[in-house]
Amino acid sequence: MAPTRPAQPGEACTCGRPAVVVFLTQRWGEIGWCGVSDGGRNGACNFCDATHDGERCPQYRLRPDRRELPLDKT
Repeated sequence: MAPTRPAQPGEACTCGRPAVVVFLTQRWGEIGWCGVSDGGRNGACNFCDATHDGERCPQYRLRPDRRELPLDKT
């Protein structure tokens, strides 16, 4: 099992709920978990409105309110 740390305010589970713990994975990086194993959704994904059949959404962000900064191309 991956190491964990307590979630910080504003961090989200892959289902969209607030995370309570964050898993530190090698494959996906930091992944939030809310503690509820029901998938958190009835149909569409909270991050992209598609369905993923239990897989992690490629649009998932641990901190969805934080905008990604563009790369400096200079």
